[in-house]
Amino acid sequence: METPDFLIWAAVVVGATSFAIVSMVSAYRKPIEQVPFPDAVIDQPSLAISSEALTKFVGAVGTYKAGDYRGAIEQFTEVLDTEPTCAEGFHNLGLAYANIGDNDKALRSLLKAGDAYDKQGTKSGLDRIKQDLMVLKTLG
Repeated sequence: METPDFLIWAAVVVGATSFAIVSMVSAYRKPIEQVPFPDAVIDQPSLAISSEALTKFVGAVGTYKAGDYRGAIEQFTEVLDTEPTCAEGFHNLGLAYANIGDNDKALRSLLKAGDAYDKQGTKSGLDRIKQDLMVLKTLG
């Protein structure tokens, strides 16, 4: 009995697709070799934010400190949904993105943090952003 050509073709396509999906998932879950900002999270916002946002911010900081950077990204995003001008929210979001190896999103978040620090007149935040951007630049 001869196997129809479309079954062979289908088996090859399914096999290749499965291999590609498994490769992408494992690459996504594989941590980067060296986390650039393991202890760099900023614990407190420099300006007052709502109590709801502060509760979320504190939780996100704890998640970051526990090394769950993807979870911290989700939580800092929620903080920014509540307080879209929170410079430290953007800053910590950028650090967390860098820690999972997503340097494009890290750069965008850090630049937004720099803009927010500039608007609120927080020189120390701007200085720290400059340092963090230099580290990010060395990562490629």
